[in-house]
Amino acid sequence: MDEHDVVEAGTDLLFGDPKSVLKKIGLSILDKKQFEAIFVSAGKTVAEYEKDNTEQNDIRRILFCEETMRLLANEIRKSNSFDWLKDLDRCVNDLLSLSELDSINKARCKKHFEDIVIYQIKKLFPQRYGSYCLGDIHDNVNSLMASTQSSNETLNKILELMSQNDGEYNQKSPTTHEDWQDKSSYTLLEWHLERVEVDGIFAHKDSYTDDIIKLTETWQKERDEYPGWYIIPYNTAVELSMYTDENGLLQKHETEDIDVMLDFAYELCWRRIKTMLPYSEYEVFHLRQIWDKYYIKIKENAGGSDKIRKWFYIGQILLSDYRESMNWNEWQRLMDILIVYQDSGNNGKVDLMIERAKACYFQLDIPSLRKELDQCDIPKECYEQRLLVIGLELECGKLEESLEKLKQLRQDLICKVDENNENYYLKSLEASVLQLLSICQQAYSLHKEIYEFEQMGIDEILEEIERKKEFFDWESWKNNVAKELFNHCVDNQFEKETFELNRSTVTICSYSRSGHAEGYQLYKVLEKLGIPFKCGCVTVISDMELSLIASIYNFNNRLGLLLLVRCSSTGTIEKLVNRKFVMDLESGYIDDVIDILINAIEVNIGEIIAMGNGFPEYLAGHIRENVPILLQRFSSRASERMQKKELQFIQKIMSYRNIPPRFEVTQLMDKLLRQISERMKVKLLHLMMETEIVEQVTMHSRVDGSNGIDIFDCYFNKQGLDTLFEEYHVLIDEDVINWLLKDDWKSDYEWKTKVVRLKILDEYHLLNTKQHDEYVKLLWSNIDEKTQLPKLAGYYLWVYETLPYIDESIPKLSVKNYFITNDIAKDSNDLYLKQLTLLCANTELGYWNENDVLIIINKISKYWYKIAENTANIMFEDNSRKAVYAIAAVLENCNGMISDEAREILIKLAHEMNEKGIYTKCFDIFILRDEQWKRDVQENIFAMNESQSIDSLRAMEKYIIRYPDSVTTSQMLGKIVELIELRKEPGLLSAIWILHNLVYAKNTVIDTIGIERIDRLLFFLAELINYDNAAMKDIKHCIELRQACAALAFRLFDWKTVNCGKGVEKWREICKSSDEANEVRNQWIW
Repeated sequence: MDEHDVVEAGTDLLFGDPKSVLKKIGLSILDKKQFEAIFVSAGKTVAEYEKDNTEQNDIRRILFCEETMRLLANEIRKSNSFDWLKDLDRCVNDLLSLSELDSINKARCKKHFEDIVIYQIKKLFPQRYGSYCLGDIHDNVNSLMASTQSSNETLNKILELMSQNDGEYNQKSPTTHEDWQDKSSYTLLEWHLERVEVDGIFAHKDSYTDDIIKLTETWQKERDEYPGWYIIPYNTAVELSMYTDENGLLQKHETEDIDVMLDFAYELCWRRIKTMLPYSEYEVFHLRQIWDKYYIKIKENAGGSDKIRKWFYIGQILLSDYRESMNWNEWQRLMDILIVYQDSGNNGKVDLMIERAKACYFQLDIPSLRKELDQCDIPKECYEQRLLVIGLELECGKLEESLEKLKQLRQDLICKVDENNENYYLKSLEASVLQLLSICQQAYSLHKEIYEFEQMGIDEILEEIERKKEFFDWESWKNNVAKELFNHCVDNQFEKETFELNRSTVTICSYSRSGHAEGYQLYKVLEKLGIPFKCGCVTVISDMELSLIASIYNFNNRLGLLLLVRCSSTGTIEKLVNRKFVMDLESGYIDDVIDILINAIEVNIGEIIAMGNGFPEYLAGHIRENVPILLQRFSSRASERMQKKELQFIQKIMSYRNIPPRFEVTQLMDKLLRQISERMKVKLLHLMMETEIVEQVTMHSRVDGSNGIDIFDCYFNKQGLDTLFEEYHVLIDEDVINWLLKDDWKSDYEWKTKVVRLKILDEYHLLNTKQHDEYVKLLWSNIDEKTQLPKLAGYYLWVYETLPYIDESIPKLSVKNYFITNDIAKDSNDLYLKQLTLLCANTELGYWNENDVLIIINKISKYWYKIAENTANIMFEDNSRKAVYAIAAVLENCNGMISDEAREILIKLAHEMNEKGIYTKCFDIFILRDEQWKRDVQENIFAMNESQSIDSLRAMEKYIIRYPDSVTTSQMLGKIVELIELRKEPGLLSAIWILHNLVYAKNTVIDTIGIERIDRLLFFLAELINYDNAAMKDIKHCIELRQACAALAFRLFDWKTVNCGKGVEKWREICKSSDEANEVRNQWIW
């Protein structure tokens, strides 16, 4: 309780009812807990999204830790209820100002955190939020009054001056305001629509024909009376869609006359094209049946010209639907037929040319799109088709040409309208052309940096758009669709009862709008206007891009994928295509998507190279920016077939020369390799070794200054793959090995690439004795003068200890020299700590002697005392933990054999670290181990503090390995298993990996638990840790837990196959499933 609550409770206790006092106290405590929970949850969300183990993520995790969030919550709770949001903004700014986050990350974190907090407070504490709104209104009113007063004073002064100069002043209202009112108000043309009452599919068989004819005649009459809009107004589209219901009669083509059904289908399609609503599978299926049946009649020369025209029109509708569904087999089959009858349709030849160009666009094939557009010879009178072609040319980056063609198109339309002023279609089309003209003019002006000079012309176009809103109103479409998408989003997020009791559902009419339809409608409007999501630097619907694509993706995931590729911001992809989204998709669709994305890069690589490092303004730029991100995300579910294709794609893409640095090809390669199984990598190793050596330069150099990275720098994720090499009988072509051994390298990168590839071959005994000797000679032929080590840029120091050598003293002396001579306290470089920890983990025991240990401990202690001078630094705790782990690794490596001086330093260091909240149980085991220590670590693993729990688990692992025969070891193992059985967080993931490490090392201490118990535990975890039970924010942690379980099960299977039970078998089946994430599946190595 805060001071205000205490005072209020005291007053009630003196003058009121004691029961009410207790009630108020209880409610106050509950409110405080809820308030804290809001901030803790928001902080956790911001801290955990998009983890990729970078320093920025570490900073964010520390910055938004639970303790800080509770302090912030209490600070905001004390705020005045009218000013709490201002205080929140100030406090978050203060918090972020202390951090080392980059400016973009700060802005994103602030917005994301504040949005979550405000939404939750609005939901749980509406009174507090309402008070702020009242205060905000009060401030705004005061500000407005002050502004009005100032404006009035200024206006009075102007009026006085004008009166003095002119003698008189005729007061008038501002004409701009009146003009704006006139522009924004208009009257739509009337179009009378009639609801036709028919029984439809439920009628008696004899009446089907009557119903079909009745609907056909009514719809034909309404079509004849259509005012002529190029794009129908939004409200009219809604009305038309409500009056367009075929009542199941479309399926009666089996029994009804085909001529009657063709007329009926034509009228239905015409109305659906005007409403721009998507077709259902039912409609497409029966339209195709009707179309095919009439095609038979045409082939028999029994079809009339008017009927063939309608048949051709329906064929175009089906063609468009197949394209949007990316059903290319049916699309091609239909296209081949329609080409023969293209003269039968209205502008049939031209429409089919544009359809072929659109197909290339949907296939993300820019070279073919350019070729098709070059072949498009559009007659001058085909104004609508000219607009569509200009839109496609704009996607190819032809901004200047498109702008000139748009101006000419508009001029032609104006002349045509002058000839026939009654033609509403042409007026509507001209108003539509203005939309694309405005966007192109703005994009061109920005591109040429002449926006100020073109401002007047742009304003004139915008004013013309305003004046012609009666012919086409873009804002009406955009705003209405945005509202529907918002309502749909709210409906989906609204929490409903598990069982809706005492409710009955009554269907009033068959028409319904779900939010998906509106999204598709707006997409079709943009398509008819020829407007992309982004034209140059000008975005069209960036504020609703995410909701629009999400709505379309829900009913047509192929079309949704295209829109994701074309979206104007990678943030849209990151928000929509998250782990939860990918895990819910079917495996077959995942493979199709990966195939499409790989093909998009391969086909357009020439376009990507040609555009260089330019900003992503058109289709090629968006393929360069968005496809790699999409490919990385969808690849987490790639099947083995697609993993093979990904490896072949990596080989091909890494061989291209002159790829611009902005296309992060090496990052894409690294991400994809993480998702490909070791089995597939071993299987294709002989082909991958043949990859041409081409240095791919990236936008960001490494820490050591190197740029290039080869496939084999990050090829295998695991070690000890001898079993797989034996299973696949891997053999490398002798010519490839000789090419790698050839000492003709022209750059450090080429030399390093050859050495790294040979290193892998040598590790798995694929080099003979002579080849091995030549490899060693090549390895030591390029030495760094400073370190006296091979120039393997980007590799950790422990790797040098595993390399073959000419003189065995060189690597050890050089590596040790780095740690002995470098002053970590001066450089404050945590890379030293990471290098040291990894070295100790990958070298034999006794690598460090007592004198070395004393020097290193002195260096680390000085480093810690330096960073402890500023405990407010958000990296203090994280860097302190790294120091603790480095000390523990050194002590473990030297088996605890340290000098008395080193022991005293460590005892003092541990004491001071503990005083500052840094847990040191990891190295206490080597200096302070006693009964109290044993009790503490066993209790601390159940602590709610993450650092305390994880540190104690690490300490227990070291104790178990160090004292396998101790009674305490059995107790500790029991506690670890108990923690796993309870699924206690934090600590569950670390506990599972500890068991994995013990099994991997084939440590017989595991027998004290019993293989059967671990097997039961694995079966239990397989049932409980699943994606169905994981919330959106927990899905990544769920994958991490399943990954650890699968790894443990595999190592058990590999070590004690005979004793494994249904738990291990369960995880083996899970790893075979195509519905599982590759991070989990790839843990089962063979």
